[in-house]
Amino acid sequence: MKITILGKGAWGKALGEILQARGYPVTWLEKGANRIPSETEMLWIALPTQSIRDCLKTLQPGLPHVPVVSLSKGIEIGTGLRVSEIVSSFLPQTPFAAVSGPSLAAEVQKKIPTALVAASTNGELVARVQEILHVSHMRVYRSTDLVGVEWGGALKNVYALAAGMCAGLGLGENSLAGLTTRSLREMTRVAVHFGAQTETLQGLSGIGDLILTSYSRLSRNRRVGERIGMGDSVAQALASVEGVCEGVPTAQALHEILASRNVGAPIAHELYQVLVNGRSPKDSLTALLDRDSKAEIE
Repeated sequence: MKITILGKGAWGKALGEILQARGYPVTWLEKGANRIPSETEMLWIALPTQSIRDCLKTLQPGLPHVPVVSLSKGIEIGTGLRVSEIVSSFLPQTPFAAVSGPSLAAEVQKKIPTALVAASTNGELVARVQEILHVSHMRVYRSTDLVGVEWGGALKNVYALAAGMCAGLGLGENSLAGLTTRSLREMTRVAVHFGAQTETLQGLSGIGDLILTSYSRLSRNRRVGERIGMGDSVAQALASVEGVCEGVPTAQALHEILASRNVGAPIAHELYQVLVNGRSPKDSLTALLDRDSKAEIE
């Protein structure tokens, strides 16, 4: 089976190399490509979420009607769509799967044991993806909750920014643990509102990815948040890391979605104030601490 991967960033490259080692012919297409190889039998997407629509537009009308696997984690600004929904607007009948979970590309390339989840409403496709990625250092679980896996992967980037800001402000482990725990609660509430299953957010694409992205200094989102907490502007913080920090545009997209819905997301709200409206992380922390008392399960 011949596989084409859109994007050759760190994550697309890391998983593509696994596919090659498994004996699958892999072709990477960089941003700006205008044609997908005609022999493509499966299309993998490893692009920044905000670039996917323009890339697919460029590739029309030659988009093949083959299964699509997403490695991207984000929500589109302006539409609030998940990656599966963006793809379905171009290829409405195409089987789709998303791969997510706590996975630093650098560690995957070093063959450090990693656990992922593949999700799809198509049982045959998700089993196929699970089998394709099965190697000695990687265990892939399967899920039918595509909505939950996509939302978990997108939201953890947002809340990892908050964790980084907490560290950048010089706060201790107590603060970071408390913030991460409340972030998981908020992530779950938001994702369930959009159709996710609670159990999915308690798994690899939820709490698993949130812990890794919030605590690891290799995480771009964590590092960008930390720089902002230390006093950098958003532009300065973004310029300090290589690659795309998905949490920043996803925080904006999330704010747009929640603005017209009655979904409580105070951490995400304060993040938006910092990232877009220039509020200081310290002032946003104070605003969160000054909120009225409530039950933990709320």
